[in-house]
Amino acid sequence: MKLLFLILLAVIIMSCGKASAEEEDSREAAETSSGFNTLLTVQITGFEEVTGFARMEIFNSEDGFPRDTSRSVYSASEPVNSDPVTFTIESLQPGIYAITVYHDEDGDGELDMSFYGPPSEKVGTSNDARGRMGPPSFEDACFTLASEPFEMIITL
Repeated sequence: MKLLFLILLAVIIMSCGKASAEEEDSREAAETSSGFNTLLTVQITGFEEVTGFARMEIFNSEDGFPRDTSRSVYSASEPVNSDPVTFTIESLQPGIYAITVYHDEDGDGELDMSFYGPPSEKVGTSNDARGRMGPPSFEDACFTLASEPFEMIITL
């Protein structure tokens, strides 16, 4: 009898957890489909040459920031035809983000590094955060994207 009661209790608890997860998925889908995303405009300035591409990665956690582009939540590239180059992003939900950008002068899709370690192409991050003896931390570069449109200027 005790065993039957425990099994019944476990089934009830599991079904309650499943219903709340389904409700959460449904709510997230509704927020996304109802245009809950926020407009983010990013201007990149400080180009020495008007050639190549401006490459941008947006991260929502310190995991992978700023080097592991496979962990970014948004990637974009624009040809450098003038200074500044402007990115307009409409697909991000409110949250905490950090941006890393670089000037891909030779257009090879990779950040070129000098022989002794630092990048040979110009780089920048949100908040114009700069690292010491390496890249800046997510904490220094992060910003809060609320529900209102937001503009960020990043200097290379």
